[in-house]
Amino acid sequence: MALSSLPAMMFDTSLAQLLTFFVTWAIGLAVLYLVIRLAVRHAIKDADTRRAADRPRSGA
Repeated sequence: MALSSLPAMMFDTSLAQLLTFFVTWAIGLAVLYLVIRLAVRHAIKDADTRRAADRPRSGA
C-alpha cells in the first residue's frame, strides 16, 4: 500500500456509510445518557432513603 493512496482511502466513504455511522453513534450516546441518568436518579433516591432512616424522629 502506497502512502500516497492513504488520503483517498480515508475519504472514500459513501454518504450512506457516514449517515449510518452517525446515527449509530447518536443512538449509543442517547442510550448511555439515559442509563447514567437512571443510575443517578436511583442513587439520589437511595441516599434520601438512607438519610431519612438515619434522622432522629422529633417529638418522641
